Amino acid sequence: MFPGQGSQMQGMAMDIYQDAAGQSLLNDLNAALDTDIIAVMNSGDKLAETENTQPAILMHSIAALKLAGLQAEYVVGHSLGEYAALVAAEVLSPIDAVRIVRKRGQLMQSAFPPGVGSMAAVMGTDRRVVEQACKVLSNDTEILDIANINCPGQIVVAGHKTLIDQLITSKSEFEIKKIIPLNVTGPFHSSLMKIIETEFKAYLDTIAFNDATIPVIQNVNALPVTNKDEIRANLIKQLYAPVEFTASIDYLIAQGVDHFIEVGPGKVLSGLVKKINRNVKIEQVGSMEQINEVKACQ
Repeated sequence: MFPGQGSQMQGMAMDIYQDAAGQSLLNDLNAALDTDIIAVMNSGDKLAETENTQPAILMHSIAALKLAGLQAEYVVGHSLGEYAALVAAEVLSPIDAVRIVRKRGQLMQSAFPPGVGSMAAVMGTDRRVVEQACKVLSNDTEILDIANINCPGQIVVAGHKTLIDQLITSKSEFEIKKIIPLNVTGPFHSSLMKIIETEFKAYLDTIAFNDATIPVIQNVNALPVTNKDEIRANLIKQLYAPVEFTASIDYLIAQGVDHFIEVGPGKVLSGLVKKINRNVKIEQVGSMEQINEVKACQ
């Protein structure tokens, strides 16, 4: 499993950067970009900007994956984490993947002026209730959509900030217990993001994709995909479709998967999986210490 936006932290991947192989890999990925993401990781300055956050998390995830030499029967990522999953499945080269997410982050960040779009986490509420609230509040000029279904009791909505604010003030009318505004720069995974679909598709069309060597559970359908053309099409849909993370984990468990490894910074996905099913084994591989522990067991 590979994490998405929100897992970044100042100093991320810096212990990996102290390893000779890790430094070489991170430097190669960094050199493929138009900015110094390693410096951003280290200082934390501008790390919260989407165009920097996305390649930073991806670079950390790819480095941990490669150094640990992990093998899997399936791969899954949360939003931008899907690109690390595609590297693990050999659909994309590491360099192409970081270039894509840098472009993706730039497009997502610039899609709307600050303050137009936003996101919020709705806690302890059934999906049907949240869907109905989005339907009631949306109108001809403003939109509110479900963006992420993360785990039981945690659904993220995205859309116009005015409607997010309205949902917060009128949550009792919809029998919503708790809403937490998220510190993001746009209405990601909402239909508003269709505004960047054409430009993003044109960019993806310049990148070489391969069929997956292992199934990738994609966000838009929570099903295994190996065909390169289907994978590419789903990456475009992912911009404006909900991240079906709960359904993805449920599918994997139904296939008999009982061991999940979160690769990259933090343990956000591990926490979500624990809320989906407490009976599976969950571990993290993101630090150099964790990487070395995995290598020692191989």
